[in-house]
Amino acid sequence: MAGLTQARQQAILDAEFVSGDYYMFSANGTSETANMPRVAVGSWTAATAASPSSKGNTGALVGGAATGAVTVSHWAVISASTGGTQKTDWHPVNGGTPKAYAIGEQPTIAAGAFTVTLD
Repeated sequence: MAGLTQARQQAILDAEFVSGDYYMFSANGTSETANMPRVAVGSWTAATAASPSSKGNTGALVGGAATGAVTVSHWAVISASTGGTQKTDWHPVNGGTPKAYAIGEQPTIAAGAFTVTLD
């Protein structure tokens, strides 16, 4: 079976990933760490006219302070600041290089650094 059309990929991404979404972090790639607060996405770019279509955060983001020492290895998108529905699988951070955070250290996410794709 063939994949989705480019226009359909864009429409789905633009409808699914909206202001109000959050990034959450994992130390093991399978579950959210309690030591790093979620970061509000703020706003998303429009889905690209490409196959696969993708979209990412529009501006640089600074997250809340780590509440415990943690090495973050993955991120995912979730629909709310607490609870919510996980929207993506876990994605490796920093090209697959985990990042260690000390208590009180805040993550900085460059514009477009965390992107989601659909094809």
